[in-house]
Amino acid sequence: MRTAGILVLCLVMAATGCKSKGGEAEAAADPNAVKAQQELVARRDALLAQKQKLQDESTKLDVEIKKAQEPGGDAKNLSDLQKKKAEIDSQIKAQDTNLDTTSAELSALSTKLDKVGGLAQREAAVAQREAAVALREKEAFQKMKDVLVAEAASADRWKEGCNTGGAPMIIQQVAPPKSGNYSRKEVDGLVAKARSAMAKKGLMTADLGAQANLESEVTKALGESDWTRGFILASQLVQTIDAIQVNRAFIGAKVQRLQNRVKSASVDEGTQAQLTEGLKDVLQKYGDQDFVAANKKINQLWNVVR
Repeated sequence: MRTAGILVLCLVMAATGCKSKGGEAEAAADPNAVKAQQELVARRDALLAQKQKLQDESTKLDVEIKKAQEPGGDAKNLSDLQKKKAEIDSQIKAQDTNLDTTSAELSALSTKLDKVGGLAQREAAVAQREAAVALREKEAFQKMKDVLVAEAASADRWKEGCNTGGAPMIIQQVAPPKSGNYSRKEVDGLVAKARSAMAKKGLMTADLGAQANLESEVTKALGESDWTRGFILASQLVQTIDAIQVNRAFIGAKVQRLQNRVKSASVDEGTQAQLTEGLKDVLQKYGDQDFVAANKKINQLWNVVR
């Protein structure tokens, strides 16, 4: 026990700056150098925040440019959008240069402080940077949601004849035969077809909107041995799924639903980080018009939120 106590004492003394073998005490960190380090950290964080803002603007312009380039887009405005994006990209490059310079100065100063016992100051600076990064990630998450949700709000400009997962759909009613002769096997076949189509498109039950309860209604009809009603409902389920197109409007509306789910849930920092990175991926795939991949990623994020 005495040996352990001596070991702990030595470790504490070493951590708090006890005298070395030669009897020379470590020099205290220069207050001016510490202040300069803090100012450099603040400057770098400000530059990072400004760069993130410019990158968000550039991403939004990418989306607008893609719209303008598509048939029926605002071709007259395309040149102005491209010019504006070039200017912003130029500003981003300038920010990169400023960041490199500031980071180099900060690195040199930190090395100097390392030699004079600036550990506590460095830890405080790291904590400050981590807090700033967390805040920027949260802001970036909100901005990316705003971009995609804005797409949902303007979906009527895209004449793609799709169901966005929330809008009402007109389902053609299937009239039963005069004999009413449907079988359990026929109903089960339609349900299997519906499930296969949902899996192929990457749809969740919530994507069916007002028709989301159709499968449960089919199950209820089967439980009552009402094959005719089950066949009609299963046919409507198949028609609903066939009518859904995974496109711009669909993704925009689905992100809106994800946003509502996040608002009503308790999201910790780890989940927030997952959502931020995930939506970056969604936005990238959305910009590449890979809507199927974007949809699959949203499904993953949907399951992250509890």
